[in-house]
Amino acid sequence: MNEKEFFLELFPQEYELLDIKNFKGFDGEQFYFAKNIEELDILRSSNEGGVCNCVKENTNKALVEYFHSIINQGIELPIFINSKNQVMDGHHRMQAYNLLGRTEIPIYRNKSHRMHGFCWKKGVEGRRRLRHKTW
Repeated sequence: MNEKEFFLELFPQEYELLDIKNFKGFDGEQFYFAKNIEELDILRSSNEGGVCNCVKENTNKALVEYFHSIINQGIELPIFINSKNQVMDGHHRMQAYNLLGRTEIPIYRNKSHRMHGFCWKKGVEGRRRLRHKTW
């Protein structure tokens, strides 16, 4: 499996589009978007976990930049939202789309789970996996 195949399996390309202004935070207010990539240059917390070896460093900035590279290959990385347009999964992907200037973002609405993967590369023992993530 190569990188493109991995992401296409994680993110089937059947989705809706939602205007960026319609996303909500869990407080019901409009979702917060970083003004620039440097605002995201902080280490990921232990709760967020590690990132794929393809990401240069374990920062939110590096993860968003990696998502930029995937999106720029023509692979959409939809955001999982609930019926209130609150982001359930995909905060870093949201930031990537925003910083790329996208005004409509692909979404999956009201799904209770998704496939989750850590790394697409062979030989990354124990990490190359696809599994279900629920919320």
